[in-house]
Amino acid sequence: MNSLSKKEKKVRASHLALIIAFVGTIAAFFLLLCFLPKHEGELSPNERRLLAKAPTITLENIASGNFGKEVDTWLEDHFPLRNFFVASYAYMNHYFGKNAVESVIMGDEDRLFNAPTQVDESSINKNASKIEEFIGKSGLDAELVIIPSAGSVMTDSLPKLRLEYHDNEMLSIFFDTCTADGVDIEELFAGTGDVGSMYYRTDHHLTMKGSYTVYRALCERLGLTPFAEDEFTKRSFDFYGTVYGTSGLMLTSPDTMEIWEKDGDSEITVSVFDGTNESNYMGMLDESCLEESYVDRYACYLYSNHGLTVIENPNAEQDRTLLVLKDSYGNAIVPFLARHYSRIVMVDTRYYAGIKDTPSELAEQYGIDEFVVIYGTDSINSDISIAWLR
Repeated sequence: MNSLSKKEKKVRASHLALIIAFVGTIAAFFLLLCFLPKHEGELSPNERRLLAKAPTITLENIASGNFGKEVDTWLEDHFPLRNFFVASYAYMNHYFGKNAVESVIMGDEDRLFNAPTQVDESSINKNASKIEEFIGKSGLDAELVIIPSAGSVMTDSLPKLRLEYHDNEMLSIFFDTCTADGVDIEELFAGTGDVGSMYYRTDHHLTMKGSYTVYRALCERLGLTPFAEDEFTKRSFDFYGTVYGTSGLMLTSPDTMEIWEKDGDSEITVSVFDGTNESNYMGMLDESCLEESYVDRYACYLYSNHGLTVIENPNAEQDRTLLVLKDSYGNAIVPFLARHYSRIVMVDTRYYAGIKDTPSELAEQYGIDEFVVIYGTDSINSDISIAWLR
C-alpha cells in the first residue's frame, strides 16, 4: 500500500479542518438560535419596529404557504448576532461608497438623512386639491407650513456622491394647486444662520429649536406675540430617531432631544380620540415616553399621533379656537401655539378612521376661528389618507 506523501497529508488535514470549522459554525449558530432569549413581538430599540412573532403552526397556514414566509421572517429577526451583521453591512456600504443608494445616507458629523424619494405628482395634486377644497368650504384663511426634508436644505452636509432631492419640485407642484399662503421654511431656516440646529441628526423631525422657529413665523402671520425663548424651562435627553433605526449605523452618537416647558402647562388638558376611544390627560407631555427604556421619545409630544386631538387651555390669552391639520411634524410645533389659544382642534387624517364627525363638522361644532396646515414634504408626496378631509 502506498503511503500518503507529506503534502497530501497536509491537504487532507486542511480539508478536514475546514469541514470541522464549517460544521462547528453551523452548530454554534443553531445552538445560539435555540437558546438565546427571543424578543418576539417586542419593539426593537435599534430598528424602531416590532420583531416577528413565532410562526403559527396550523394546517391552513402550512397549506397556504404563509408558514414558510413566517419562518423566514422570524429567522431574519432573531438570527444570532443579527445586529452585528446588519451594522457591518451598513458600514461596509458606507465606506465603499454605496451609501448614496441606501435608504439612509450618512453625512457630516454623524448626521443621518433619509434618501430622496421620487416625485409622485398625482398624489401631490390630489392632496393639494383636497386641502384647497376644504379651505374653501370652511371659509377660513389658512396658513400652510410644508416642511422640506433635512437632506434637501442641508446639501453641504451630504456626501458628494448622492442622488438629488426633489423637495422644491414637490413644493412647486403643491402650491400651484393649493393657493393658500404658506411659510417658506427653507428661507426661514436659512435666515437663522444655523440650519443644522433645525433638524435632528438621527431623525427626520425638527428639533425644538426648529419647531420654535416655525412657531415664531406662524405667530407673525396669525397676529400673535410669541413667547421669548428664555421664558421656557428646558430639559434634555439622549435620543435616537427613526432614521437611525432604519440605518444599521449603530455606532452613531445619540442626538439631544429637548423639552421646553412654561408656567401653566400643567393646567392644559389634552383629549385624544382613536375611532370611538377617548383618553384624557393633564399637560401636553407624556412623561412615560421620556423614561430611559422607552424607544420612541418623540412620542412624548401631545401623546403621539391620533386621529383627533383636542387641547384646551383655561389660561389662554384669547378665547379663540384654532384648527390644525397635521402629520407628526405638528406634534412639536402645536404645543407652542396651545399657550395662546383657548382650544386647538388637531386633526391627523392618517389615523382618522372611525371618528364619527368629519373635519368640516368639527370646524362647525367647535366654532373654528383660524386654520393651520403642518405637513412634511414626504406626506404631501404620498397617499396620506387625505380622503378623510371633507
